[in-house]
Amino acid sequence: MKPLTRFSFFNIILFTGVLLVYSGCKTEDNAEVAQDQQEYPRSETLYIGGFDWAPPSTFNPLDYDPNFPIDGNVRLMYETLVTYNQLDGVLEPMLADSFTQTDDAIVVHLDENAKWNNGQPVTVDDVLYSFFIDSILPTPRHGNWNYIERITADKSNNITFSFVKNNRNPLILSNAIAETSILPKSVFQPIIEGAKNGNSYDFSKVTEFKNDFKPVVSGPYDLKTFSPDKIVLERNDSYWGNIKHNGKKPAPRFIIHSLYNGNNHFNSAMVKGNLDVSSIFLPRIWDKAKDSIRAWSRNEPYHQPGSITTLLIAHHQKPFSDVAFRRALAHSINFEKVKTRAISNYTPAMQSGFILPFGTESKFFNKDDAEKYGYEFDLDKARNILKEAGYSWNSEGALLDPDGTPVRPIKLECPQGWTDWEDAIKVIAGTFQEIGIPAEEYFVDYGVWDKDLRHGSFDLAMKTQTAELSAATPWTRFSQIMGPIGLKPLGEDAFSNQGRFSNDAANKLLDKIPTIRDEAELALAYRELNKIFMETIPVLPVMYRPTQYYQFSTKHWTNFPTEENPYAPPQHLIVAAGVKALWEIQAVK
Repeated sequence: MKPLTRFSFFNIILFTGVLLVYSGCKTEDNAEVAQDQQEYPRSETLYIGGFDWAPPSTFNPLDYDPNFPIDGNVRLMYETLVTYNQLDGVLEPMLADSFTQTDDAIVVHLDENAKWNNGQPVTVDDVLYSFFIDSILPTPRHGNWNYIERITADKSNNITFSFVKNNRNPLILSNAIAETSILPKSVFQPIIEGAKNGNSYDFSKVTEFKNDFKPVVSGPYDLKTFSPDKIVLERNDSYWGNIKHNGKKPAPRFIIHSLYNGNNHFNSAMVKGNLDVSSIFLPRIWDKAKDSIRAWSRNEPYHQPGSITTLLIAHHQKPFSDVAFRRALAHSINFEKVKTRAISNYTPAMQSGFILPFGTESKFFNKDDAEKYGYEFDLDKARNILKEAGYSWNSEGALLDPDGTPVRPIKLECPQGWTDWEDAIKVIAGTFQEIGIPAEEYFVDYGVWDKDLRHGSFDLAMKTQTAELSAATPWTRFSQIMGPIGLKPLGEDAFSNQGRFSNDAANKLLDKIPTIRDEAELALAYRELNKIFMETIPVLPVMYRPTQYYQFSTKHWTNFPTEENPYAPPQHLIVAAGVKALWEIQAVK
C-alpha cells in the first residue's frame, strides 16, 4: 500500500445512532448459572462484568458504540501496536516489538510473529490501512490526522509515523499508536469501499456490518457466541502471542461477560461467586472479605485513583454561560459528603484543579495555586459570588438571575442504574437547592445519556472524561474538556469537549505543552493551564475515580494482580497492559 499522507478530509455522511434498548439484560438466576456451568466448566471460565450494559448488537470496531470486547481499550480480540501500563507509565509491546521516538517521528517495528486467527500474518498493510480508516471516516480518532504528516513502512516491518512539522504533538501520536485497534485490511477494505459515494462515505453502510460471525482478530480470544444476557469468548489456543509467555496459554478457556440490569444485580452476582472480576461500583469493599472479594489494595482508598469524574457544563446556554454562576456551583459541591455517601471513600480528598495531586502527575500540581484560585465547599461563599454578580432571591428563596427572572430548573444527568453517580448527583442537587437553584435529578438510559453528550443536549451531565491514564495525561484530560480538537457545533456528534467550551489562552497552552521537552518549563505550562481551568470552570470536578473499579473474587480464581503482587496493572485482566494477567491467574482446585 502506498504511504499515507495528510489531506483535506472527505465529506462524511454521518451515521445517526440507534437508541439502545436494555430490556434484554438479566437479573440473577441460579438455575441459569448452573446450566451455564455445564457448557462452560467453572474451572475453565472467567466471568467478568461491567464493561457492557446493552444486549449485543454489533462487534464492528468502527461503530460508535460496539459491544464488549470491542469497545474501549479492551484487548482480547483486537490488539494495538503498543499498550500503556498505568503502574509505571511505560508503553509495552503488543503487535509491535519496539517503539522509538525522534524529533520528527515515532517508529515502531511490527512483530514478525504476529498473526490473525485465520493463520495469516498481520502485515504493515494492515497497520497502514487501520490508520487510513481514521483519516476518512468520522471515528473518535479522526482528529489524530491533524498531527500526522504521513505514515510509511519499509520491507523490514518498520512503520514510521511522521509529525506535522508545524503541529508537532508526540502526546497525541503516542496515544493513537497505543489505542488504535489494528484491523484486517482484507475484511474492512471491501466494506469501506462499498460505502464510498464519490468523494464521500456513507458511514451508516459501514456500520451495517455487525462483525458477529467468526471475526478475524489477532488477540488471544475469539467470539464464540452471544445472547441478550451474555457474551462468550473462547481462547485461541494458537494465539501467536503465546510465544511471549514461553508457549503458555491464557488460563481461562472461556471468558464470559454477563449483562445485568444495573449495579445491584452485578454486585449480587459478585457476592454469590457468579462473577470473578467486576468494574462495577461495589460499596464497602472492606466488608466483602467474608465473600472472598477484594480490590487492588486492602487499604483506603482501596482502588488506584487515576481519573476525575466531572459534571460537564452546557456552556452555550444560560445560566451556565456565566462564569460567576459556574464558580458558585463549584463552591456548592459537598465533596466530602460525595466521597463518603456515594463512593464509600474510594477516593482521596478532592483538591482544586484538573491535575491529580498524586502519582505521576503530582509533579505538575501546585498546592498554593489550588488554594488561591480554586474552590471548596462553602455555601455562603457561593451565595456571595452570586450576589456580587447581580443575582438575587425572591421571598421563597428561589434564585433570580441579574434581570430578575427566576433561574430555570437545571437537570443533573447520568445513566440510570449507575448507583455511585446517582448517589453523587443526589448529594449535589441537594446542595444546589440550598442556594436557591432548582436542581433536578435526571437518570436516563445509557443510550439517551450518550446521545445527549455527543449532541450537547444537556444541562449538567456526569462523565469521566479520559477515564484511563495514558502516555499523554494530564494533557488529554485538559484537551478533552476545554480544547479545540473535536469541537463540534451543537447537534453534531462530539466525542470530546462536549460542553462546547472555548478559551484562547488555554488553546495556546494546549498547543505548546506537547512540544515542551524541559521538565521545569513543562511544569510551568501545566501550572498556567490549571490556573485557567480554576478561573474559568470548564467542568465541575466531583471526585477522583479509579481508572476502573477493579475488584475480584477468589472463590474460583486466584493470583490476581494486587498492590502486594503488582505483576500487572489493575486493569481487569482485559484492558491494555492488564491483559498479561490472564497467563498468571490460577483456577481454584
